[in-house]
Amino acid sequence: MRRRSFFRLASVAIGLLVALCAAALAASTVWSVTHADSNSARLVSSYRWHEDAPWFGGMSGLELSEDGTRFVAITDRSHLVKGEIIRQDGDITGLRMTEQHRLRDAGGARMPEDVEDSEGLVVQGARMFVSFESPHRVLEYNATEVRQLPSPRGFRRFSFNASFEALAQSPEGYLLLIAESPPRNKNVSRVWRWSGAEGWQGLGPYPEADGFLPVGADFGPDGALYVLERKFAKIGFRSRLRRFDLTAKGLGGGEILLNTPLARHDNLEGLSIWRTPSGSLRATMISDDNFFWVQRTELVEYDLPARP
Repeated sequence: MRRRSFFRLASVAIGLLVALCAAALAASTVWSVTHADSNSARLVSSYRWHEDAPWFGGMSGLELSEDGTRFVAITDRSHLVKGEIIRQDGDITGLRMTEQHRLRDAGGARMPEDVEDSEGLVVQGARMFVSFESPHRVLEYNATEVRQLPSPRGFRRFSFNASFEALAQSPEGYLLLIAESPPRNKNVSRVWRWSGAEGWQGLGPYPEADGFLPVGADFGPDGALYVLERKFAKIGFRSRLRRFDLTAKGLGGGEILLNTPLARHDNLEGLSIWRTPSGSLRATMISDDNFFWVQRTELVEYDLPARP
């Protein structure tokens, strides 16, 4: 989600204050847990990523290969990057880019800037799906063409810059789309499911709580739906990771696996769930730095408990 307008209005003095506060919190070596019963995830590593390129920043969507060694990411300015993740003893120690380019629109041209706000990402072999917030839509990419999935009337009921941050693909092959904020019409679903045969189906509301908003999602190899949530609080971000069951009636469960203190990480938005060679579930998340010097692009990894 873009928050650059907020930052442009901030003065240099406020920016410095934010930087100092965030740095002080992030530098703390005491990883205390304020809600022990909701922090069963275990931190593995955090890696700061930087590339000297004008397009770099604003990472909003992430997909990893099944073994966690390769990645695809998108920025919220319609730029796609592929690469390899380098690890040592399980910790991320580096990234190597192998490809980067700007996304195309449904007509095959370079994505225009006024409709470039790409957010959610699904990679399915040679096919790829990307959700956008301006306007609210999903595009399908393959080797030769780009097409926009038909949009139901309900998509028009979401607010600008507050819609389809989270996109995932179920083991059965359908897409799941979750809006960051509720629609303007309470009768419109916030959670949607797509299949080629049936089109879009509304699955009702999202069980939001405590001011956290859904910004990323992925189905794990265990079949569960994992949703990354974010909360902005003046000097930084908090992140939360929840595990859901998905039924024909919508989302159920919502177990909290991770609930970070303020400014522990940056603005985590992209999420990918995979299984390590040792058999543990791992969540890899990437942050959107909003193209703002105070923030940072980081990859964060946590090991997750198995489903009960």
